[in-house]
Amino acid sequence: MSENKNMINENIIKLWLRFVIPSIVGVVLNTVYVMVDGIFVGRGAGEAALAAVNLAWPAITIILGTGAMFGTGATILVAKTLGEQDKARAEQIFATTIKYTLCLGIIFMILGVILAEPITRLLGANADTFDFTKDYFVVIYLMAIPYLFSNSLNQLVRADGNPNLSMIMVGVGALLNVLLDWILVIELQMGTIGAALATGCGVILSTIIGLWYFTYGKSNIKLRKEYFKFDFQIMSSTCKIGAASFFMQFSIGLLILIQNNVIYTHGTTIDIAIFCIAGYIFSLYAQIAIGITQGIQPVIAFHCGATAYQRQFKLLWITLTVTISLGIIFLVFLVLFGKDFILLYGIDPHMIDIAYQRVFIFCVGTPAVGAVYTMSSYYQAVNQSMYANVISVGRGIILQVFFAITLPIFLGVNGIFIGQAASDICALFIVITLVFISKRQK
Repeated sequence: MSENKNMINENIIKLWLRFVIPSIVGVVLNTVYVMVDGIFVGRGAGEAALAAVNLAWPAITIILGTGAMFGTGATILVAKTLGEQDKARAEQIFATTIKYTLCLGIIFMILGVILAEPITRLLGANADTFDFTKDYFVVIYLMAIPYLFSNSLNQLVRADGNPNLSMIMVGVGALLNVLLDWILVIELQMGTIGAALATGCGVILSTIIGLWYFTYGKSNIKLRKEYFKFDFQIMSSTCKIGAASFFMQFSIGLLILIQNNVIYTHGTTIDIAIFCIAGYIFSLYAQIAIGITQGIQPVIAFHCGATAYQRQFKLLWITLTVTISLGIIFLVFLVLFGKDFILLYGIDPHMIDIAYQRVFIFCVGTPAVGAVYTMSSYYQAVNQSMYANVISVGRGIILQVFFAITLPIFLGVNGIFIGQAASDICALFIVITLVFISKRQK
């Protein structure tokens, strides 16, 4: 990292803030433009189009998860290697990640076009939502390369010691997306095609900035042609470390797919729209927590590589305190302003009471989510990927899928919303168990 010579001696609070605040700002802007996307779709194209975005999301998470896996794994390896003062190795890891990302993006583009119809049916779209869902899915997959690069480059810029540029990358993409949402969805009435194009143009701009920085900018590591090749060993290590990030995104998609089918079994398109709104609102906190953990993750990895273990643990405790506290504040916000926030999505005012009840229940486990995300990210940073994978798979696949399938049998549609909170709280016990095991092993 640039400025890495002073990192070990820098005041730990200032260091934490220097990396985390730009990351939080970046993910908040990212989350806001995703939420604005939903607002524009709901108001510009109706509840069926809003439900269609939710139906398409499981397929989108494959791209997001792969980008997060490459980005997180490479970021931690680069940060740790820089902590060990091996810049050449860091550049080799970076270039290899870029090449694999590019190749996989091409594969996603081809598969997305060829398999658009069967995938849309698999996602559960009906006559009301089929065309909206297919349009959104195809446009996003045609932009798979910048989507992958945007997810990975943003983290790698932060690992290079430039958290402010990482924030700018997300910020300018978010602003462009909001502007194009207004033009394409509201003014030109392009529906989900317009929403997908607006989002895609935002990530393209972010990708251009990131590639320019590593090629021509004042970066510490550079994208060099001699390292731009396939290296299975590097990618194996990258995927192993970043697997928890993939599972986190993939589990979201798998869960939404299951939940959509369960909701259609027990409810209606309006219930899916409420569920979609709950996901948007929950993501406001979840993305802030992810921003905090992603912001501090390369710093922890750097300290681990430099064997500065005492400061490493202090960084962990600061992060835990902040993420849990923000989860509590988020719930207070919902109590005070939840109904007003939900109405922004164009929901029928007659449905506001039931929508608010479901959204609040859906989000009640947010303080636990802060601890879960923090510990999963920490275990990735210190190369204890097995623990990180257990947390991600335990919460995202086992617990959430179990509650999503079983609770609606007894509670109807409300069981979907209760299941989210139940899985978040139960995941905290997985984290506590792993911390106890880790201490016993040490």
